[in-house]
Amino acid sequence: MTQIGIDLGNHSIKCVELGLVSKSPTLLNFAIYESEKLKLDFSNEENINMYALKLKEFFKELDFGTREVSLSLPENEVYLNVKVVPRMNDKELRNYINLQAPDIFPENINNLTYDYKILGEKDSGNIEILIVGAKKERIENYVNLLKKADLTPKVLEAKTISLSRIIDSKESNEAVIILDFGYLFSTLHVSLKRVPRFIKTISIGSNSLNKALIQNLNLTNLQAENYKIAYGLKPEVAEGKIYNFLKPLIDSYILDIKRSIIYFLDKNKSVSISKIYLTGGMAKLPGMQDYLQKNLNIPVEVFNPFTKIKVGSDLSKYENNLKELSTSLSAPIGLSGIEIL
Repeated sequence: MTQIGIDLGNHSIKCVELGLVSKSPTLLNFAIYESEKLKLDFSNEENINMYALKLKEFFKELDFGTREVSLSLPENEVYLNVKVVPRMNDKELRNYINLQAPDIFPENINNLTYDYKILGEKDSGNIEILIVGAKKERIENYVNLLKKADLTPKVLEAKTISLSRIIDSKESNEAVIILDFGYLFSTLHVSLKRVPRFIKTISIGSNSLNKALIQNLNLTNLQAENYKIAYGLKPEVAEGKIYNFLKPLIDSYILDIKRSIIYFLDKNKSVSISKIYLTGGMAKLPGMQDYLQKNLNIPVEVFNPFTKIKVGSDLSKYENNLKELSTSLSAPIGLSGIEIL
């Protein structure tokens, strides 16, 4: 039985199919579709109908083994909280969460669907739990979108959890930071033993960098994207013009990262951070890895999911494509549900 993980972006569809080959997690199929015409806007029925139609065509054209899919929810639509509470049974824990809801969720709990996971024992007989909630209305939106595309939703999961599963180690006692660069915003989350312990949404994404170049150099969006990808944070190329216009945004991003690290370590004094992993659209921006490492003094690595899973023999001809797309496929690979060592 194969598993499909799908990541729906504002202007993109990313999908992978994984299975076990000789007991090893293996990529069997993948596809990415990107278009500015694609708009994941649930407030506009016409946009959603168009998105569903494209998603339906996407699956019809590609040879995926099942239409049962696991879907990642964007971090800005999920509420995640880690709490230390007295040991209780399931009924008592749910009563506790309901009573403490105003301190846990920024929304009325009656409008949410939530679940929790016990992370382990703490001192003095307490336990640590991870609580994850999402708006019922938004979950219904995604479920209806999938159904319009003739797909069957199997799991809806926070993207941060999917990324922790594929990037982090369940054995290490050190935390890692995962920086996921999106189109409209980016997400920083601290993961320990494959569990997100802290999440912060940062309002700088790939489109923010494009806008900076468009405004300062009078470029079209396509030109800005091409310049960004070609030159990035390399001060020695293009007379440093691209670097100089992108640098203030990245410096602001770094300031948010530093503040988040200070906050997390203050709340978790026994934990250290061993590495920062980059994933998502801007992870491979020229110069980004070196610039972050220099300014944060923590080892930085562009995450490649294919260090943890194999690629099926039928996909060997796409080796170069997969190398280029690896950071965009991390979330759907983690979401697939195949156990990654």
